[in-house]
Amino acid sequence: MRNTVELISRQVGAESGELFEQEFCLFNQSVEIGEDVAEKNKELFIENLKLRSEIEKLKKIGFIDSPTGIYNKRYLQIRLEEEFARAQRHGLPLASIFIDLDDFKAVNDTYGHIVGDKLLKEVASVLEGLCRSEDVLARFGGEEFVVLMSGASGPEAVALAERIRKKIANHIFLSGDTKISVSISLGVSAINNGDFEYVNDPEELICMADRAMYMVKQNGKNNTCYLPFRFEKGAPVPSKVAERQYEFLVP
Repeated sequence: MRNTVELISRQVGAESGELFEQEFCLFNQSVEIGEDVAEKNKELFIENLKLRSEIEKLKKIGFIDSPTGIYNKRYLQIRLEEEFARAQRHGLPLASIFIDLDDFKAVNDTYGHIVGDKLLKEVASVLEGLCRSEDVLARFGGEEFVVLMSGASGPEAVALAERIRKKIANHIFLSGDTKISVSISLGVSAINNGDFEYVNDPEELICMADRAMYMVKQNGKNNTCYLPFRFEKGAPVPSKVAERQYEFLVP
């Protein structure tokens, strides 16, 4: 590069060559500065991506139940409101399954809470493997889980609930050399298009499934109970705590 400048200097004269050399140096400096700026911008862009990734991780952590690795109750509540509004707007059904492990206290008392936590995590893994990709699976609290099924009717939710019940009942949970078997009680409820006239609170869907699950608990456990919303035209609007018609799947 220097030889080129000297050659030009000799051709155009010392004074003109000196001026050209100064301008050429300034040009090189501007190129170098431009490259430095571009490199800095690239570094800032990468840092921003990393920062955004960390923020997303923090947001996700806030919605994840750490012992089981699935969504927590906070995330479920947000999605419940979103899916309820969506179902109401488009006239779609919305179903939920409330799941409770039977006699889980006995597991903790017999094998310890560490084993109990491992069992909960494995139960969550089994549930994940059976749920649809569009379903929301969350730990509701303790040994309770909820599956929120958008666009699913009551019978479709019942079918999934029974697959879950049978899978858990036949699953062997291992803790060292110890084999543990557990059962679950499940309550199912669904809101259909016509029900939205009477059901205004999204949490009523979970409450109804929860009540259905307790009916199972009171009638022998290890079963599924379907407790739908049923409203008859012209009849008084029933309160959400009133008894509904219900059915157990297993005699």
